[in-house]
Amino acid sequence: MNCMHLKTGTAKAACGEDVPFQMRMYRKTELACLYFPYTDKKGALMNLWRWIKRCTQLDQALQAAGYDKYRKYFLKREVELIVKFLGEP
Repeated sequence: MNCMHLKTGTAKAACGEDVPFQMRMYRKTELACLYFPYTDKKGALMNLWRWIKRCTQLDQALQAAGYDKYRKYFLKREVELIVKFLGEP
């Protein structure tokens, strides 16, 4: 079940071309900036964190998967859960 299904299309590469979203390990700020492309890194990360906390099913699934808030990366399994509940960035 999606808590906030957002479909914003494809991510932008550094050179401005569209690239499809890939399921892989992401730096937290990197993934947050894909969901919030017009926000600075800190703001994007805070917004993503708010979305995760508001979607209690996602928050519980991440905790069950061993999410560590102090890790700088989302593991591939955690990214899969985020995309399952929030949709692709």
